[in-house]
Amino acid sequence: MKLTGWGRYPVVEAEAEGFETRRELAALLSRPGEVIPYGMGRSYGDSALAERVVSSRRCDKFLAFDPTSGRLHCESGVSLAEIIDAFLPRGWFLSVTPGTRFISVGGAVASDVHGKNHHKAGCF
Repeated sequence: MKLTGWGRYPVVEAEAEGFETRRELAALLSRPGEVIPYGMGRSYGDSALAERVVSSRRCDKFLAFDPTSGRLHCESGVSLAEIIDAFLPRGWFLSVTPGTRFISVGGAVASDVHGKNHHKAGCF
């Protein structure tokens, strides 16, 4: 499978693997060799590119939401778009948003993304 980051360069030929259960993920991670997670392919440069990647997009569940504090617990493959679509109609918006909503929560954490309010809200 050909993978790229945000700039669509470089293009890397990768073995991309998915999983349905934690047990399957553990089996993938126990195999010899390097592997990194791959979400939505919006990382700058080549930070999410490798010869072997594990897709995090199946980890796409909201786990818990506290409507009093606005705290959301979710899996790493949830996109910011999915969060905004689900919670903006309920009056909630992310306190930190980068220039695109088409990134995963895992990618936002891994890349330490920030928005225009970085001086007040910090990083994702």
